[in-house]
Amino acid sequence: MAKTKVIVDFSTNRYSDIELNVKLKTISTCLTDNPKFLVLAPTVVILKTNIERFSTLVELGSEGNKQSTVEKNSVRAILEPMAASLAVQVQEICGGDELQIISAGFDVKRKATPIGELDRPANVVAVAGSSRGTLDVSWSVVPNAYIYELQYTDAPSTVDSVWLRTSNTKRKITLENLVRGKAYAIVVAGAGTDPRRVWSDEIISYVM
Repeated sequence: MAKTKVIVDFSTNRYSDIELNVKLKTISTCLTDNPKFLVLAPTVVILKTNIERFSTLVELGSEGNKQSTVEKNSVRAILEPMAASLAVQVQEICGGDELQIISAGFDVKRKATPIGELDRPANVVAVAGSSRGTLDVSWSVVPNAYIYELQYTDAPSTVDSVWLRTSNTKRKITLENLVRGKAYAIVVAGAGTDPRRVWSDEIISYVM
């Protein structure tokens, strides 16, 4: 059976200052006098000291001056790798036992579940862009899409049409170098782990 993996990411991508403060307080409380992790006690003491300082600086928030902000970031730079190191040690001590990892206050990585075929993009709209010969195309968010693919061709489209393709991580794309006065057919699809694409209804837009 595969071992459960502990999450070791404590960066700003995962936790804001306030969230990190709360999370580390939870971890220090859970590890204190925890019989399974007594070997980590000396590190937990150091962790608590840094958490107290970090907590004070976080509470200052917008009232803090530039110096306190620099100090807060400096303390965070100490806390992030310290928490990550503790997470790794907890992983090793408990051998990947999920309940024991949680009892130490840490989170575990969940196995990704296949999402399957994504929804068809809705509300696809194309309007004249800020520059001549461009179209700004937008659509509604497709849940679980990590990128969007757009295809366009001369309108009206036929079975022999040659479609040009572009992509973007955001739900809008600007098509450039289009022929003014010409109509284009446009379709959009969300892309995820499933290789299938469910294309939107075709729209037609004229380039000014």
